[in-house]
Amino acid sequence: MPLRRTLFARRDVMPRTFIGGDDAKQPVIRRQISGMNNRQHPNVIGEDEAKNLVNVDITVIGERRRRTGITLIEDLSDSPITGMFGYDPQGQTANLLVTEGTNLNRWTGSGAFTTGVKTDFTTSLDTKIVKAYKTGVGDVALVSNGTDNVFEMTPAYAMNDLGNTNTSPPKTTVFESYRNRVWGLLDDELYFSDASPSDYAAAFDRTTNKYRVPVGEERALIGTRDLGLLIVGKEQIWGINPSTVPAATDKPEKLSEYGCAAGKTFIQVGGDYLYLSFDGVRGLRRTEQDKLQYGSSLPISYKLKTELSAISWAYITKACAVYWDSKYFISLPTDGSTYNNQVWIYFPATNGWSVVKGWNVSSWAKFKVNGEERLYAGDAIDGMVYRAWLGASDNGTAIEWTEEGRNEDMGLPFVKKYAGELKVVAKPAGNYDIYVYGSFDNGAYNLLGTMNVSGNLVTFPVTFPVSFYPDAECYKKFPLDPYGEWYSFRYKLYHNTVTTNADDITIYETSLTAIPQEYDSEEEV
Repeated sequence: MPLRRTLFARRDVMPRTFIGGDDAKQPVIRRQISGMNNRQHPNVIGEDEAKNLVNVDITVIGERRRRTGITLIEDLSDSPITGMFGYDPQGQTANLLVTEGTNLNRWTGSGAFTTGVKTDFTTSLDTKIVKAYKTGVGDVALVSNGTDNVFEMTPAYAMNDLGNTNTSPPKTTVFESYRNRVWGLLDDELYFSDASPSDYAAAFDRTTNKYRVPVGEERALIGTRDLGLLIVGKEQIWGINPSTVPAATDKPEKLSEYGCAAGKTFIQVGGDYLYLSFDGVRGLRRTEQDKLQYGSSLPISYKLKTELSAISWAYITKACAVYWDSKYFISLPTDGSTYNNQVWIYFPATNGWSVVKGWNVSSWAKFKVNGEERLYAGDAIDGMVYRAWLGASDNGTAIEWTEEGRNEDMGLPFVKKYAGELKVVAKPAGNYDIYVYGSFDNGAYNLLGTMNVSGNLVTFPVTFPVSFYPDAECYKKFPLDPYGEWYSFRYKLYHNTVTTNADDITIYETSLTAIPQEYDSEEEV
């Protein structure tokens, strides 16, 4: 009869009884990855987490695929992109507005950009563009860089200087159009215009039409449906629910003491508002709810310890974000960079993160072309405008895709294993190789081999051994016997080839099997 033995390994794992012989192989199967976690040791991260996900898309639950790339729309100049906005005036032609250097340019969604809509801004500072309603004209775009006077662009693309008088908009990059008024935040003062004015140069009274809001250095204004106007500063976040005609009885109130590090990261995501604070990405509502329940809260990006530690905080105000296709993209400067050179992606469906490397995004914009909402990105180094999340490469540069799993001890951290194998299951896509690595007991990675994802049927004659693939998937098994006995194992998958198929690398499953060593059943460790 086969030998039975009971192993006691961890207090948080029920004792397991194994059967000797071939039946003793124990499997660990990973199909769903919720996100990455390098805050904790890879031995203890969640069973549905990975140590690192670089250029990995986990939008579809149950699969991990190499993320989509970026495709160049036009190279406007050698100056960085400083602002982008999808301007869609009612009843008029929609345009993607882009600022670079001292210029404002526009694009209708096809052909080349119309450059030089405005060419004489005196500075290339980051630019804020908002859409506002003007009586007798319709929707206009207000453009401000915080130094020059605010300019107005009409639907006919005429540029009007709004001046710098008591009745002009304040010189700030923090504007919002809310309840038929334009609101501007500058130096702890919240200014508001007349309702639907016919002339924005005469729409303000900066002496009286304002509220004092001590949020610190201005970051953002966000109009909401149920929270009124969110007033976001470096030190705090406040809110005000203004009357139809703003009055002195409308009192701002503090909502959170977790300030915002970069105003362009403050974005509505579902029913919450995400933003970069000084300890990571936070959700306004989630943070306050956690504090009420537990007395403290952790940032949503808490598990990205390596990435948070690498942020170039001296240039953090350049960070920017967008919510598109059920994903929150945030671009920030890291590793001493003076510009945004890394992107984090948050997937609300799984509450998980992955990291994009290879993108230098200074501005994001959503813009509809032929009824389809698309994502666009401006380059932080020069004047290139890209369509993001399109193509199998980063404008011709290979996407280096890496998935690094957790340390698997099979629930028996003190027991050696042997005679194991790693199985990788992927989507058949083309003649592309995935490099498969293994780390034993937290040691250096060993190349176990490569896996081709062509998924082609076998043509005889053929040299054995050979793998036979089902129609919907291809797989390969990598024996671990040559590496001896081990306590824990971690895999890494890697691919960096420029391909022509946007769906070329998709992983359905990684599974590990091994045989635990025998030892005295009376021994408890």
